[in-house]
Amino acid sequence: MRRAARTDTNHSAMVAAFRKLGCSVLSLASLGRGVPDLLVSLGGITWLVEVKMPKGKETADQILFISGWKGCRALVRDLDGAITTVRLMAEQSRACKSALDDSKISE
Repeated sequence: MRRAARTDTNHSAMVAAFRKLGCSVLSLASLGRGVPDLLVSLGGITWLVEVKMPKGKETADQILFISGWKGCRALVRDLDGAITTVRLMAEQSRACKSALDDSKISE
């Protein structure tokens, strides 16, 4: 029998921070097996986000999972990490929209 996946004590605070910054958030923490804690989306861009306490270390399962992941992923420890992640997601969203607009011009 599989035991319940643990979450870091700042998990709820990070979910609230991402939502306050305009993101959709789905907690994946119950999946365990190295899957990052959150699925975070902004402007059509979706990232996996691992939440850790300031001195927390990734588990072997987490390192193994992310080594094979081909999408975007962030590790956040605090509000500054969430803000940085959202800023990168917003830049990525703008770049994708710009590329789509450029492709429409060349048609």
